[in-house]
Amino acid sequence: MKKIFKKLVIAFVAIVLFLAAVVIITDKVIMPAVVDKPEVIVPDLVGLHKDEAIKKLEELNLVPVLEGPRYNNKFPKDHVIFQKPLKNTKVKVNRRIYLAISGGDPLVKIPDLQYKTLRDAKITIERLGLKVGNITEVRSEAKSGTVVGQKPNPGMNVEKGTTINLKVSIGPNVGKVRVPDLMGKTLSEAERELRNNSLYLGKVNYQESPNLLPNTVIAQYPKKGQLVEIGETVDVFVTKSSK
Repeated sequence: MKKIFKKLVIAFVAIVLFLAAVVIITDKVIMPAVVDKPEVIVPDLVGLHKDEAIKKLEELNLVPVLEGPRYNNKFPKDHVIFQKPLKNTKVKVNRRIYLAISGGDPLVKIPDLQYKTLRDAKITIERLGLKVGNITEVRSEAKSGTVVGQKPNPGMNVEKGTTINLKVSIGPNVGKVRVPDLMGKTLSEAERELRNNSLYLGKVNYQESPNLLPNTVIAQYPKKGQLVEIGETVDVFVTKSSK
């Protein structure tokens, strides 16, 4: 029992001495190092370029921490829009100073300009604060004067002032035309529609129909939308009375 008691006393004394050493070191070494750090006044950094703000903080032995970008049309890109701690705050050296950095104007989502007329596409681009870039004319099945391609692609988020390049259709290959939709038209309307598109009425096939008026187009060949040579003929099937 005496040996156990002696060991407990020794252990107790060792713990007390250790705690006393910790208190002394904290009081004499650690706390003075923290408490006795020199203090500085945080400067006003809002509105400065981030590089200038960083330089000012480092000259005062403060640590800049950049956050962002935050899009804000009131501050130019790469300028400080907010700081923490605020200006004129007294802090210890080596303190972290958080800076929110502007990304400039909010990003703009590129619209889908496909099949818009060139004029409408230009208006849309300029209204969004974007710029019209190169306009390339291409052969396309789309109507002449309409947009058939764009770069950057629609849906992308870009900065204002970004240039949008366009591809604009000048129509299909020379000598070709697209077959119009004749379905549901009378025979005379179909023939007039074909002539308006530099095509001609070909073979007329009659088919009895109890539900439709006579001379109504119910089928055509070539089909609507197909590209054919100018002057080509289009065959049709039209109704006739079942009586």
